[in-house]
Amino acid sequence: MSAKVLDGRAVAAELKEELRTAIAGAGARLGLAIVRGGGDEAAEVYARRLVSLCDELGVATRVVDLPAGEGTAGAAARVAELNGDPAVMGILVQLPLPGDVDTDAVLAALDPVKDLDGVSPGNAGRLYLGLPGLAPATPLAVMELLRRYEVQLEGRRAAVIGRSNITGKPIALLLLREHATVTICHSRTPDLAAVAREADVLVAAVGRAGLVTGEMVAPGATVVDVGTNFVDGQLTGDVAYDEVAEVAGAVSPVPGGVGPLTNLMLVRNLLEAAKLQAESAPPSG
Repeated sequence: MSAKVLDGRAVAAELKEELRTAIAGAGARLGLAIVRGGGDEAAEVYARRLVSLCDELGVATRVVDLPAGEGTAGAAARVAELNGDPAVMGILVQLPLPGDVDTDAVLAALDPVKDLDGVSPGNAGRLYLGLPGLAPATPLAVMELLRRYEVQLEGRRAAVIGRSNITGKPIALLLLREHATVTICHSRTPDLAAVAREADVLVAAVGRAGLVTGEMVAPGATVVDVGTNFVDGQLTGDVAYDEVAEVAGAVSPVPGGVGPLTNLMLVRNLLEAAKLQAESAPPSG
């Protein structure tokens, strides 16, 4: 196994201490609200982990469960209430929401400066236009991992396998912002292996275990695995790790790659959200 390991846990340890210092110096108690539909075990586990991290870093958290039967109007009203709460600097809407809720309508109700995961149309548009704003946490985690390991992006060819609104597309736009030449691949891409082999930086974000094999990777390429799959009860990514590590120059593992950074990027977005709100606040007096 020759590839360098892009160790997300090591990067997370450094980033956590940086955030701890930044939060201590923020001058005000930061508040985060997690809106969830309830009933999804994975979402509940994720929320508990985020609350635990925030407690450790000194961030106040509030979990808002959407009662059954309130529908889209009720969920949007809860979000609107949090938009107007000065104690809440950031709002995370956990997906999936209940089946009777129009997810797009709820995300559209988010105030962009409090939209912690960058999923509102306003923040998606700002990312597309290259304007300052809040971007989704997982794509930011990918970029942070690449930055910390000093992976050159400018002028390099990058391929992103996956085109979801919260992962694949934002990763592609963030790579483009760093002046990479980006190809987005998906289920209808002809000869996916040939396209992937052209990439200096390959990001797998499709949710299909073992999709990326050694023959799909150019020698010396950097491979980032964003996949989250469970096979026989074990967490695994989209990349056939051992096989790819024999070809790639660097590869991120699952678990231990992008995952440990994701919640930390939410906290960093919270700091940015608090800054944006302070800048937009009317002058006192």
